[in-house]
Amino acid sequence: MLDFIQKHNTGIKVKPRSKDSIAGLAGAFRRKVCKTEVTDCLDVLKVLELILPKLTEGEFEFFPLDNEVMGDTEAAMSPDRMKMCIRQDVYDALHEGDFRARFTIAHEFGHFMLHEGVALARGNAKDHKIYEDSEWQANCFAAELLAPVSQCINVTEDEIMERFQVSRQCAGFRLKEANKR
Repeated sequence: MLDFIQKHNTGIKVKPRSKDSIAGLAGAFRRKVCKTEVTDCLDVLKVLELILPKLTEGEFEFFPLDNEVMGDTEAAMSPDRMKMCIRQDVYDALHEGDFRARFTIAHEFGHFMLHEGVALARGNAKDHKIYEDSEWQANCFAAELLAPVSQCINVTEDEIMERFQVSRQCAGFRLKEANKR
């Protein structure tokens, strides 16, 4: 079960995707899977524990695992197997509404949606562009899923943090992205 968990920090080369195409997929996931509007704070825990298992008729599963088993890996997703492993402390933090834990799980939802059929063993990332990077794509997906850029226009970083329950760092990136548009 744990053979897809890797210990490296770089992504692998995947099909190139733009921020706009990833945003479209995140929006579709939010509307069709989560059944929430872009103006709402996403209940990541509910999506993880109730919605995805129900929609996939039990095929999607997640496993909180001991910190010792997971090591430095906070969570890992095998899209083809529809299995997600979550380090126990991250899972516990998710239950407490922790911003980082919410982003971590949303990031894994990104792998679930974007990288089916891709072996997500991470390794040397020297030979591809950022928009071909699995980790960059999953981060873009998570950011858009949690705090849609269309809702980050003409608001403050603090308003983004409060409204979407994201970290200051995520809110800052979303605000910067919104100001580019």
